[in-house]
Parts: sequence; C-alpha cells; structure tokens
Amino acid sequence: MKLSSRLGLAATLLAGFGGVIAFLSRGMSAHPLTQTSTRWESSTQCKQCHEDVYAEWLSSHHAIAFTNPEVRALSDDFRKEECMDCHLPRPLAITGFGKRTLPRRTHFDEGVSCISCHLSADGGILGRNDRPEVPCKPKRSEEFLSVDACASCHNQHQTTDQWRASHFAQLGTDCAACHMPEVERKRGDKSTRMGRGHVWPGAHDKATLQKAGKFEAVRDGNEIVLSLTNVAAGHNFPTEERHRAVDLMYRFVTKDGPAATWTLAHRARQPYRDEAEPVGPGAASGENTQLPAGATKTVRIAIPEGAIAVEARMWYRLTPFCDDQSPLSTLLEERRVELP
Repeated sequence: MKLSSRLGLAATLLAGFGGVIAFLSRGMSAHPLTQTSTRWESSTQCKQCHEDVYAEWLSSHHAIAFTNPEVRALSDDFRKEECMDCHLPRPLAITGFGKRTLPRRTHFDEGVSCISCHLSADGGILGRNDRPEVPCKPKRSEEFLSVDACASCHNQHQTTDQWRASHFAQLGTDCAACHMPEVERKRGDKSTRMGRGHVWPGAHDKATLQKAGKFEAVRDGNEIVLSLTNVAAGHNFPTEERHRAVDLMYRFVTKDGPAATWTLAHRARQPYRDEAEPVGPGAASGENTQLPAGATKTVRIAIPEGAIAVEARMWYRLTPFCDDQSPLSTLLEERRVELP
C-alpha cells in the first residue's frame, strides 16, 4: 500500500475513534455518578450551606478528636494505634453503624468530621430528612438516626450498653436528646426550622456535668452523710474513658478553722485493666465504682469531737492523677453543713 493511502486510512480511523470518544464523553458527562456528582471528603465542603452547624462542630471535641493535646498525651501521641479508630474514624456507614470503626489516613485536622457521620456507603449524604432539592441531597436513614451511630465509637467503653440497661432507654430518651438538643435554624429564605445542635456537650461542659449528678451533704445524728445520685446521665456517671473520675471530698471545721487538707470520701471511676490498687476508699481491687443511671452512692462519716461544720465538694476530673488546682479538675458542687 502506498504511503498516501496509508495516511488516508489512518486519518479515517482517527476521525472515527474521535467520534466514539466524543459520544462516550457526552454520555459520561450526563451520568449521575461522574461529573455531575460530588465526592464528599471534608467538613469544609459543608460550610457554605451549613455555616452555623459547621461553626458548632468546629467548637466541639469531635472536631479536635485527633489534635486535642489531652488525647495525644493519653494515647502516647497515637502510638497506641487502636485509639485512632475512634479519634480519626472512616465514615461509619462504610464500616457499619454499631460496628468497630477503622481509622482513615486523610484530613487529620478534622477528627470526627461531618463526613465521618453523614457519608453513606454509596457516596451520598445521610440526614434526618429526604431533601432532594438541596445541593447535598441528603437521604433519611433510620440507622444514621439510631443509637448505633454513636455506639460505633462510644461503646468501646460500654457507654451505649449502659444506656440500653437504663430507664432512659425504656423511655426512648436517646443520646441525641441530651447531647444534640434541638435548636432553631434559619433557612436561606429567612424562615426557620428545628435542627440538632452539633456541639455534643459532655465531659468538658460544666453545666452538663452539674445536671448529671445530684450531690447532697446532711447531718444524721453523729454522722455526716454524703450522697451522689445519677439523676440525668443516661449512662454511668462518669462514663467513657477509664481515667474519668468523680470525687466526693470533705473536711471538718473547728473553731480554729478548717482542716488543712481535704479527705477523699468516694471516687466514682472504672479502673484500668492492670490497676492493682482500688480506685478509692471502700472499693475492692478492680471494682468499677461508676454510678449507673438512677443509682445513688452514700458515704457516712463520723463527726469528730470539736467540729463546728463540715465542708464538702464534688469534683469531676478528666484524669484521676491530678489535684484540685489542675485545669483537668472541675469543681461541680460544694456544700457546708453547720454542726451546732
């Protein structure tokens, strides 16, 4: 075949191939899973439409789950790699709601992100309602709205199991009722709707902690009775990490003034698995002294001669290895009982 004929044939083939490519390209651009779909990867993609929700999330401990200095110290800077599962989780719907999470290797600065909870297994967005008219087109998911969505991370320390065993579960008061209270949201057209808060108040929120436990100090004959009742936590108080602790402290006052030191009356805490010593006074070695929902712990203390009053305090500690002056300790309640 002459060179000119070969060149002509090649040009014809190329033209035909180009037509096929053009046809396929038109088909691909119209396909809902290619150019017209969005690959949801980062919380920043949600900010433009959900500015108030994004700001709430950004102020939460979910957002700093991986960067929080407290977490990094306790995890030995994540050398304890199992901690990454819940502090940098892949989308829950992909690993399965209620199942153990797996860590991701992207967007380290976002911790537990919008994508962690809202991305569906097919790449779409999960929500409370079907909203096909908005850019992210969320679809309602009962699994996404269930306690199992929290259990993937928060049942590593049996918190959701504690809830299931409580009267809160029987009443249908779930995690969101306390940790994602309803708030009023503004729409683009200036109207309003009800949504859920995305701050998740808990162990770092004093007001939430104060509502959880009812602390009392009363005199009963020759004794002072200190009591703590878990009135509002739908799980143990404290719950989650083993290093969380609630301490009941007291000191007696004489005419010369209060005692120089405070005495630990009771510590509510789950011990570490290899912890040999009891977590607090009156506890057995290895005993979990966390207070289940609705339960009361009472401690009776003999009044010493010469005492004219007793002062009592309830502390919440993010770690039991800190003192009253530490920023990891929060004074929740204090009482003074006169002893005439």
